[in-house]
Amino acid sequence: MKVRDMRLRRHGVVAIAVLGLMATAVVPASAERGGGGLGGAAKAGAFALDVDVDVLGALPLDVGPLARLRLSGDAGPRYENVLKAEVPPLIEALVLATGAQTKVTKEIYSKASARVATVKLKLLGELLIKLVKSECEVSSDTVKVASDIVFADGSILNGLVGADMVALAARPNSRISVPLIGDLILNEQKIVKHSSSKGSEVTVTVNALHLALDGILGKGDVVVSQSVCRASGKGIGKDLKVV
Repeated sequence: MKVRDMRLRRHGVVAIAVLGLMATAVVPASAERGGGGLGGAAKAGAFALDVDVDVLGALPLDVGPLARLRLSGDAGPRYENVLKAEVPPLIEALVLATGAQTKVTKEIYSKASARVATVKLKLLGELLIKLVKSECEVSSDTVKVASDIVFADGSILNGLVGADMVALAARPNSRISVPLIGDLILNEQKIVKHSSSKGSEVTVTVNALHLALDGILGKGDVVVSQSVCRASGKGIGKDLKVV
C-alpha cells in the first residue's frame, strides 16, 4: 500500500526530534556496489516506524520510514536515532533507534537491528508497549533472528492480550485478531532463499510489531521496528541454520 504519488504525506502531524547520526563514515563506491574479494554481496536495512494508513476512509497518513538505514558492501557500523514521533490519532513513539553493518571482504555477513523504547497504540485502547525490538544477522550458513516485545499492561484489549503475551510474542508470526480494527502481528518473520549456479542469496525480514488495519476505523499498515538482512555468495545458505 505505497501509492505515494496519490497520497498526502502528513509530515505536519508528526513531531520528530532527531538525536543525530552516531557514525558518519563515507562508504567507498566499491562497497556500495557490494564488491569484495569473496565474490559475494551483503545488504542491511532497518527502520523504527512506518505508517501507511487511511483513517476512517478519509484521512490518509503516510509517515516514515523513520530512523531508516540502508547499507551495502563493507559498511558500518552505522546508527540512526529519532527522539520522538507522534502520528495522531494512531501512535506515539519515544526513542526510535536503528543500527546496521555489512561485510564482504574476508567474510560475508549482514546485521541489522531496530528498536523503539516506548510505543502507545491509540487505536488499541491506548495500548502501552515498553519495548519493541527486532534483530537479524546472515552469516555463511547461519541466520539469527530475534524480536522482543514488552507490554506495560496486557489487559487493555479485554483479554485479547493476556498474561501469556510474553510467551506468545516469542513465537514467530503470532497473530491476534482485533474486532473492527484488524490484526496485530508480533515477531513477524520472513526468510527467503534463492539458489543458482553462481551461489545462493538469503534474505531475512523481521517486523517486531505489525498492525494491519482492515476495519471500520481504517485500512493500511503500521510497522514498528523492522530489520532486513541479505547476503549472497557461493557459501551462503548451503546448509541453512536458523537460530
